[in-house]
Amino acid sequence: MSSRIRKKEEEKAREKEKKKLDREKRKAKRKKERKLNKTGRTAKKRSKEMDRYRLVEKRLTLAIIIVALLLLIVLSYVFFI
Repeated sequence: MSSRIRKKEEEKAREKEKKKLDREKRKAKRKKERKLNKTGRTAKKRSKEMDRYRLVEKRLTLAIIIVALLLLIVLSYVFFI
């Protein structure tokens, strides 16, 4: 009986230690990311994400320009012809 209890306690202690290590890793990762951001550099993952947003932004800007031009053409056709 006591061996089962001891095993459970050991398992709980291992789980607790594992959670603590994971927490410390995440904290260190966030700290490193903040430090890189302060110096104007970014991590590779964040850099890829920002590139993706820039690409989407370019596409949206192009789509807005095209729609505006088409609207201008249609309105000029309706009012002047």
